[in-house]
Amino acid sequence: MRDIEQALSDIAGIRAQLASSTRFHGFAPAAIMGSGALAFLAASAQTLWPERLASDPMRYVEVWVAVAIAASGLIATEGLARIGRMHGTMASMMVAGAARQMAPFGIAGAMITLILYRSAPGSLWIMPGLWQMLIALIGFTSLSTLPRAIIWPAGWYFLCGVIVLDLASRGTPLSPWMMGLPFSLGQAAVALILHRDMERRHVRL
Repeated sequence: MRDIEQALSDIAGIRAQLASSTRFHGFAPAAIMGSGALAFLAASAQTLWPERLASDPMRYVEVWVAVAIAASGLIATEGLARIGRMHGTMASMMVAGAARQMAPFGIAGAMITLILYRSAPGSLWIMPGLWQMLIALIGFTSLSTLPRAIIWPAGWYFLCGVIVLDLASRGTPLSPWMMGLPFSLGQAAVALILHRDMERRHVRL
């Protein structure tokens, strides 16, 4: 019995190791592009109706939290629909691995946003740059399971985050395009990389 348990444990370990080094195909290029389009539309709406959608840092953050929830829902819905097809019996392990990589950054961003929103709204200027840097870190930590070219949009997000943080720290008012430009272009780049990777995979097959 002990030998069987050890064998099962070894098999589970091998499967987990294989899942951690396997290319993750749960992100659909169309959904990623759609999330970038949402960011562009949100920035456009804030530009057209600043009194309603960007009158103060709290309203500004509320809009972008709503965009983040909608974009995450879009990506997750499409991803869950395709991951079973792409990864078969390893689907659950691939989802768990992706969650372990991304969830800490998402939770950190959500908790910091909530705390500042409730207790220090005057410090919300930090959030756009911080969000972008957290997205960059997700990209950097996903290099083992996503196309290597993801490093370029990750670098873009990190650079934009630094610039936005610097501008906001100097008293520059929060602009819709501090979020809209980095996210619409960054997500478009990610979608293009994933699409090209998918085409190359189909050619090999």
